[in-house]
This record gives sequence, structure tokens and C-alpha cells, in this order.
Amino acid sequence: MMNRDGSYNIVRKGGLTKMQDFYKYMLDTSLPKFLIILLVIYIVLNLFFSGVYMFIGIDQLKGIPDNQPPFFSAFFFSTQTFTTVGYGSVSPGGTGAEIVAMIEAFFGLMAFAIATGLLYGRFSKPNAKIGFSENIIITPFEDTKAVMFKIVNMRDNVLLKSKVNVYLALDKEDGEHSFIKQYYQLNLEVDNIMFFPLTWTLVHKITDDSPLFGLSLDTIKKRNGEVLVLIETFDETYSQDIVKKHSYAQEDWLENVKFEGNFRPNDNGELVLYIDELSKVVPV
Repeated sequence: MMNRDGSYNIVRKGGLTKMQDFYKYMLDTSLPKFLIILLVIYIVLNLFFSGVYMFIGIDQLKGIPDNQPPFFSAFFFSTQTFTTVGYGSVSPGGTGAEIVAMIEAFFGLMAFAIATGLLYGRFSKPNAKIGFSENIIITPFEDTKAVMFKIVNMRDNVLLKSKVNVYLALDKEDGEHSFIKQYYQLNLEVDNIMFFPLTWTLVHKITDDSPLFGLSLDTIKKRNGEVLVLIETFDETYSQDIVKKHSYAQEDWLENVKFEGNFRPNDNGELVLYIDELSKVVPV
């Protein structure tokens, strides 16, 4: 139901498509795709205005070099007008060209204002870089067993007031309704901390009131057991509350292993956090 990066593994039909919700799409898409889309729009608009200049007559543009194709001259003049650079080598020499240049300059100002707003929105949007262990494990804990996974802040910044909510989704128990889900909240031993400088191991103790009580790992996988994780925290860098989503399912489950510690003191008495060892497990 949810991908590892927190996006939903769901194809929506009948709602707004990516292009219909253009603002959200431009904020969420990758940076290379974002820049390519802006470049394509920029070129298409200038090709359109170049065609308009050709239609009203290229003779209405003064200063066109003799050795340059007319359409190229119209295109380069359009880019200079659109961006308000205005080098001055080519200029409008007729009423029609002056009207088109005036309209194009207006659209250019609007287009760059929108592009700047989108670019600012992308960079100003807070984004939590929280790393999750590769696996979620079922391991002996106290007098019973527990479900555990680990998280860590990948950035060297301060996260405060972090709270974790964990939910379990299981297929209906009768086995005849694979797309009817049953949802449970997994209570954690500790579900919030004020400071988050190291790794945090989230623990759900499997007691007789746990939805996992009496279920073997094979049964959990057979019923497509998926653990959905929602983290809410305050990022001191952005001074905003941010959220992070994650999911564990199927082959992410491991049994009879435990997480190995991934921070230890050095010779200077400092704690060294080995982030690349976050997912390291050893047999019980």
C-alpha cells in the first residue's frame, strides 16, 4: 500500500492527473525533470512568439543581420524580449511588432515570476531525511517477543519533539477477501522523545492484547502484513513541523535476529554514530 519512500503504491483513476494538478506536480517532481519542463515551456513560448513575428512580417524587425535566417533572428529577438534582456541589436520597427513585443514582455514577466515561485517552493519545503532500518524484526523481548525497527536522522541538524505512530494492516482473516484490510494501531514502549541525536529503536511488545499475538511470521506474510509508520517531528533548521512516512511488508520481515548497536564511544569520550550500520542484525 505504501512504498519505502513514503509515497503511496496506488494508481488513482478519475481524480486530478499530474498535469491537472500542475502546481503540486512541479513541487514534487525530481529536480532534473523540473528544469527540463521549464526549459521546454520556455522554448515553446519563444517558438510561438517567433511564429507571430514571422506572420506579421519579419520586415517589422529592424537590425536583422543579413547572414542570419529570418526565423532565427525572430527567435533570438523573442528570447531577448521574453527575458527583458533586450540587447538592442534587433528592435521592433512597426506597430504590429511593438504590440507583440509588449504582450510578450508581459507574459515573460509573469512566467518568470511563476517559475521563481515554484523554485522557491521546492527549496523552502521542509523535508525530513530520516533513515529507516532495512528490516523490521520479530525478536525475543523480556518474557515474550517484540516487533522492532530502527530510525536515525540522516542530517546533522536538530530534531525535537519527535512522535511516532505505527499501524498494522492485515488482510481479512477468512482468506477470501484479500482486498479487505483490517487496521490496528501498534502501541510502542516509547512513542515520543524530546531529543533525537542518535538512533531510535521502536519497540512493540507482543502481549495478549497485541494484534500480532499468536500470529507466526508465515501467517503475517500470508495475510500481507504491512506496518505503516508516521513520524512527526520539529525541525530546528526550518522551524517547522515535518512528517515522514515509511512502510514495511513481506520480505522486510525478519525473525530471531536482533539489531546490533551502531554507536560507541571513541578514545576522546565522544559518541560516534555509525549511520551505515543502522540495519545490521545478528542472530539471537
